[in-house]
Amino acid sequence: MVINARSYPSTRTVDRVMRAAFELFVSQGYHGTSMRQVARSAGLTPASIYNHFASKEDIFREVLQQNHPYHQLLPILESAQGPDVETTLRDVAERAYKAIQARQELLHLLFIEIVEFEGKHLGEIFAAVSPGVLGFLDGLETAQGQLRPISKSNVLLSLVGLVMSQWILEAVFIKNIKLPGADDHFEAALDIFLHGILANKEQS
Repeated sequence: MVINARSYPSTRTVDRVMRAAFELFVSQGYHGTSMRQVARSAGLTPASIYNHFASKEDIFREVLQQNHPYHQLLPILESAQGPDVETTLRDVAERAYKAIQARQELLHLLFIEIVEFEGKHLGEIFAAVSPGVLGFLDGLETAQGQLRPISKSNVLLSLVGLVMSQWILEAVFIKNIKLPGADDHFEAALDIFLHGILANKEQS
């Protein structure tokens, strides 16, 4: 549990711990990082860190919260542009993908969260981002264009899944295995998300 990490008077200490822990978690993993290493990298003593954080897990939780891509996602949703539903969704998906594509180091944090903690901290992050995302989806219902009768939760999960899966695919798969047409993998996946994989009966 974080002990007043954001409201504690000595915010410089917390910032130093966050920067040091982020670099160590990314470079050598969760289990490869000790509290003593975090303290040494931050120029602190382990005892001073425990004045702010109850455990190493709480440090990781705070690092994940501070660095999760949702910080880039919410402003993108708030500034979504487009004359119709499809254009607006394309605008959001493309800008969200570019924003996280530039931060490959965050994959290390997400893999730690999934492998070591089975995603248990992601619920807090989802609670923080879901009102903005659901508000964006509410706006789509009044935009020009037609959406299929799919629940907003499933649209949300599919859109997030599209961006995240393509990010992971590019980082760990596509760059090492050359596939025909893979250069535009995100555009192709986005088109499939919007229109499906089966040919329209009228076109077949």
